[in-house]
Amino acid sequence: MDCIGHYYTVVSTLRNAPLHDHLQHGYEYEDDFRKALRAIISRWKGRVGECVDEHNGFLSLRFYDTPGGKPDEARLPSYLLQETAITPYSARRKERQPNPLEEELDKAFGFD
Repeated sequence: MDCIGHYYTVVSTLRNAPLHDHLQHGYEYEDDFRKALRAIISRWKGRVGECVDEHNGFLSLRFYDTPGGKPDEARLPSYLLQETAITPYSARRKERQPNPLEEELDKAFGFD
């Protein structure tokens, strides 16, 4: 699966999650696995991100819908994602030209 450059929405349900494989994911109990997945969903649901890497069924997504121009990145399991089209907001943020003043401030505060 070559996902790089494709866009994915984080789903809001556990419908595709392999809950019966909780032991393979490091959880002794299915309920603990379910709670962990719900925490991921509550943090990321509904957001659209660009795939920048893939490894062992997890996609690294870059989210451009953040204030301040610094995108969020997260590595999420593919079963919590649904491929989608790029949003106009993500396209604008991705194409945004770097601001030299912001870059200098980032270096000064150690965000480079």
